[in-house]
Parts: sequence; C-alpha cells; structure tokens
Amino acid sequence: MVSIVTNEENINYSVNPEGEKMKKILVPVDGSPSSKKAAELAIDTAAMTGSSIVVLRVIDVESYAGQWEFMRDKVEDELKRDANAILDEIEESASGRGVAVEKVIRYGDSSHEIIGYARENRDSVNSIMMGSAGRRGIARAFVGSTASRVVRQVGAEVPCPVTVVPA
Repeated sequence: MVSIVTNEENINYSVNPEGEKMKKILVPVDGSPSSKKAAELAIDTAAMTGSSIVVLRVIDVESYAGQWEFMRDKVEDELKRDANAILDEIEESASGRGVAVEKVIRYGDSSHEIIGYARENRDSVNSIMMGSAGRRGIARAFVGSTASRVVRQVGAEVPCPVTVVPA
C-alpha cells in the first residue's frame, strides 16, 4: 500500500507494510477527466517510488455497436484509434517524468477486464488507481459503476489496494 504524506517541506512515502518496492501500478483509463487525474496521480506515485505503470483501456464494442451490427468493424476501428490516442497521451506524460509505461488494450466489460488483468498479473501489479466516473457519466452518486465493481471485487480476487480518484 502506498502512503503519501505531503506538506510544504517534504514528501514522504512508504512502499508497503512488508517493505517491498512497488512494481507496477495498474491504471484503467477511458479518457474521462477522472481517469486522466488518476493517470497523473499514478505517474507521480511511480516517479516517487521508482515503479512503472500499466495503462489499460478496455473497449466494450457491444455497448457502442449494439444493434448496428453492419457498422461493427467501423465502430471497433474508431474505438481502437481513440484508445491508442488516450494511451499515447499518458505515455508521453509519463516518459517526461522518467516513468516506464506498458500500454494494454483489452476487449469486453470494463470491470471484468480490469480485475482479470490484475489477477493475471498479481505478481507484478501492486496497486490499482482509477477514476471515479467514466465517460458514460455518473452512474452512482460519487463512484462510477465500474470503479464500484472493481473496489468490491478486488479484495476477494486480487490482493492489492485500489485508489479511486474523483474528477
């Protein structure tokens, strides 16, 4: 768990209770203001701890294509271009701070794919930092439905802290 304490004089951080160095911070993004803020926080944290970040964009073609099956390929191509632009923007920001970035695109339900990636990479992913509400708007009062599902499921399936960043 990362604990960051800031004041005017210094910045202190502890890596985790066992004293292990953070390896990777998983940052699911969708281009929303809160996911951009989460990415910046992850970059700041990685720069301080010497860790790297994994920027994950999940594309749910079904929710966009829906009944317009004849446009599926065009919709998917556009979503992939958009995803790459989001990932490239974050990579550029991170590289300017000396933070290594791994870019990942997955397809399916966002919360399922976020948890799946963290589970599959549990030996290297130490933390998840994500925005509170995505592009689809605020589905819940303060925490978006994807963030809410990830927070509820992560403890049972993946032993790492989740930081939810408001917009």
